[in-house]
Amino acid sequence: MEDLRNRLKEVVDAQGPWTAMSIKLAEGVYTREPAVDHRLKRILQACSDVVGKPLAACRVLDLACLEGHYALEFARHGSEVVGIEGRQASVAKCDFARDQLGLQRATFHQDDVRNLSIEKYGAFDIVICSGLLYHLPAGDAWGLIRSMYDVCRGVVLVDTFVALASRVAVELDGAEYHGHVYGEHGAAESKAQKEKKLWASLDNDSSFWFTEPSLLNLFARAGFSSAFEVLTPTMPGNLRDRKTYLAVRGRPVAVLTSDETHQQAHVDLPEGANPRMDPSQVHRGRMFSAAKRILPQGVKDVIKPALRAINVLPPDHTPAFQRDDAEK
Repeated sequence: MEDLRNRLKEVVDAQGPWTAMSIKLAEGVYTREPAVDHRLKRILQACSDVVGKPLAACRVLDLACLEGHYALEFARHGSEVVGIEGRQASVAKCDFARDQLGLQRATFHQDDVRNLSIEKYGAFDIVICSGLLYHLPAGDAWGLIRSMYDVCRGVVLVDTFVALASRVAVELDGAEYHGHVYGEHGAAESKAQKEKKLWASLDNDSSFWFTEPSLLNLFARAGFSSAFEVLTPTMPGNLRDRKTYLAVRGRPVAVLTSDETHQQAHVDLPEGANPRMDPSQVHRGRMFSAAKRILPQGVKDVIKPALRAINVLPPDHTPAFQRDDAEK
């Protein structure tokens, strides 16, 4: 055990300390102080639930894997794992932890994730893109989403920051997407300085954070058959602009009982908060409630169009046969 601790110290002295990932190498020996990693648990559970086969039968790709914790966890479950990481120091830490754990089915490559292709790395059942997408410019992020679709044969998990409002619009292949620009490096920083910032982009001085609607629209445009947000396992203390999504490369299912539904093309999500809600969710105040109780139905039927015209009441989208007294 003391020999392992000495070898760990040698790696830390040569490559720097582990910055985030507390990996158990042996009983009582971790790469850094033991800590709970809620994101690791969420990624592992969500992918296992959705991929449709045992993890031991899966080929897993971990993009921008940093110190390799997620990749190594899947390898411990028997998966064949490929990790791609841009910085040599981080790859050295990945290799060290893999060797100490005896995980022969895990391979780590020093490469730029923007070089991802099926020709270079093959196909995967699970693709993990955690803490990466928001470190890329908009065009590179869109290119990576398409590359992930190309190499995916099951599910892509994306854990990323999203813009909470649209500050900038960008055009990608003829369509408009929204978000904001995030600074990564100073314009005067050298390549060596950028290399040392392990939690920043490899080279671009700024990145683009997509809004949630824009990001989900890009998933659909890339060809993923469905995408949804992962909410459990929970992330205590998580920021509200940090999200986890699963995008599934499935086969489109034909709707057999409705031609209109089957022929409906994909409709992009609009930007901004959805203003539509059931009228019961809106607090109207005492005067409104009293009028609702007292006024005859005929009077209410007459004044409701006027109230909708001035946005006191929302538009009525309820089919006629389902209307009840909710707004009467």
